[in-house]
Amino acid sequence: MGFKKLTLDCIETLAPFFEDNSCRICDCTVGGTFMWRDYHRTEYMVDGGILYLKVDHPTPAFAPPRGKAVGREPYERILEHCGASGIAPLLCAVSKSTLARILEMFPDSRAWSDRAWSDYLYLSEDIINLAGRKFSGQRNHINRFMREYPDWSFESINQENSARAREFVEKFAQEYDRISPTYVEASQKVLEVLDNPELYKQFGGMLCVKGAIVGISLGEKVEDTLFVHAEKADTAYHGSYPMLMNQFARMFALNRAAYINREEDDGIEGLRTSKLSYHPAALLDKYMVMLK
Repeated sequence: MGFKKLTLDCIETLAPFFEDNSCRICDCTVGGTFMWRDYHRTEYMVDGGILYLKVDHPTPAFAPPRGKAVGREPYERILEHCGASGIAPLLCAVSKSTLARILEMFPDSRAWSDRAWSDYLYLSEDIINLAGRKFSGQRNHINRFMREYPDWSFESINQENSARAREFVEKFAQEYDRISPTYVEASQKVLEVLDNPELYKQFGGMLCVKGAIVGISLGEKVEDTLFVHAEKADTAYHGSYPMLMNQFARMFALNRAAYINREEDDGIEGLRTSKLSYHPAALLDKYMVMLK
């Protein structure tokens, strides 16, 4: 199999393979794939109308083949390639529905998951309205933000203000991204998205106080789901994250998307607590599969 390095200029060619995302997991989006391509050392091959993706971090693995009517043959090709290359036939980022199909074809395969990989899927109306007692804490944070910063605003990121958004991300990275290598990579790719809006076709919003940016979000919409690929806010402004999330949903999900995917928590305790506090409609488990 002739795999090649996945590069930014591949987006327009490969984007059609990501138009169907009935599983609603972030790994099956353009943003989720291309924003992490360098971190995972992603390679690709297209043959017979099928897209094959191979990653090599932390170990060699293959995403489920993408294309119309993917049957047994593409998986057989992966098995043959692994046998010839001396690597394990390992699949990654397998959704629950895809896992069921794989186990029908290869019933002796072994599958497992990790809670840190699960995507958080919310009803967009919950994030927009924050109605009911269960969201009282979030409403309190937002109300306090509005009281303390009455001159706040929220606007979409466009050609005229993207340079300001870029400056905010660079400053944010210097102050916060020492926590994890993945945080560093995420900020670098947010800058790439801001520099290449025509390729990524993502949209963004920025939360401002007195005209100064205090938070930005980036995302894309696939079918009925808004995928939030980046959220960065200055926590010196109390309630900045709840406010950012709520305003982003109001601008880009209202009457446009039934669900909002805010991706994984990576096993980070504080992030998990925060994401659970918004009462997800579902946790979308993702699996590793050893083909047999």
